[in-house]
Amino acid sequence: MTFVVTGSNGFIGYNNCRRLVEAGEKVIGVDDLSSGLAEDAVPGVQYHVRSVTEADWLVHLLQEERPRAVIHLAAVPRVAYSVAHPLPSTDVNLMGTLSVLNAIVKAGLVEHTRLVFASSSSVYGGAEVLPTPEIHPCNPQSPYGLAKLQAEHWCALFHRLYGLDVVSLRYFNVFGPLGRFGGAYSTVLPAWLHHLFVAPAYQPFLEGDGEQSRDFCFVGDVVQANIAAATRERGFAAEVFNIGRGAACTLLDLKAAIEEVVGNKPLPLERRPPRVGDVKHTLADISRARTELGFRPGEDFLAELRETAAWYRSQRPAPSAA
Repeated sequence: MTFVVTGSNGFIGYNNCRRLVEAGEKVIGVDDLSSGLAEDAVPGVQYHVRSVTEADWLVHLLQEERPRAVIHLAAVPRVAYSVAHPLPSTDVNLMGTLSVLNAIVKAGLVEHTRLVFASSSSVYGGAEVLPTPEIHPCNPQSPYGLAKLQAEHWCALFHRLYGLDVVSLRYFNVFGPLGRFGGAYSTVLPAWLHHLFVAPAYQPFLEGDGEQSRDFCFVGDVVQANIAAATRERGFAAEVFNIGRGAACTLLDLKAAIEEVVGNKPLPLERRPPRVGDVKHTLADISRARTELGFRPGEDFLAELRETAAWYRSQRPAPSAA
């Protein structure tokens, strides 16, 4: 089968492309390298350095390749960035998704191509029910979360209007190898590992009291869900699925776990006020994904942290020659 992966050089995109190539599939990668890196290219993938917002070009690509599925991962990530820069964030996250939907229809592939859309748990905002089921009311607290929710609505509309086979996966906090440090807008786990292994001079910090909790989902589990959604035999009618671990830990517990897996190395955190747009707790109800997608997240969080820390350790700059 042929798959198009947008955001192919990003964190999830790289891991997804690699898994598909290892399975012997044909993979077409699309990435404008605004955040993904050219060096993060999987051998065997046919890459196009283009943006998903290039609507006419995208139609032409899909007409030529006729993919079985488009796994749409291209996005401007991070809640904090969207709060500081709502316009460029929303342009890609919403209009880029509309461009992909339009391209499938205009290429005449409604009966042939499925869209797997990478949504986010940010659509819920501060959910009152934990674990949070997909039927929980959505109340996004950031431009990022709002754009993802609006993109889900566009997916549903394209299903109703054109019969498009489309599914949205609401990722919870994804981590793992290749989850690079994101500078001022980085999420906590990459930022803390960046300090420990790459740039000791970087001051890691904790916003809020540390009692906020997150459902941390390993990138390999997200890739598993993407491929299951892309290849399920029967189609989707714009369904939505939570993709997480189904378990949560506080940021203070995460700090202790990181210190344990890196050999009890202390992680000194500067305390800062809570981040604007953040929510207090996230925890996914993944029962529908288990039933409908056969989704089975890993159960050894510490082992996944060790694998992530090992990748960060490999990014340590080489010592300068004497």
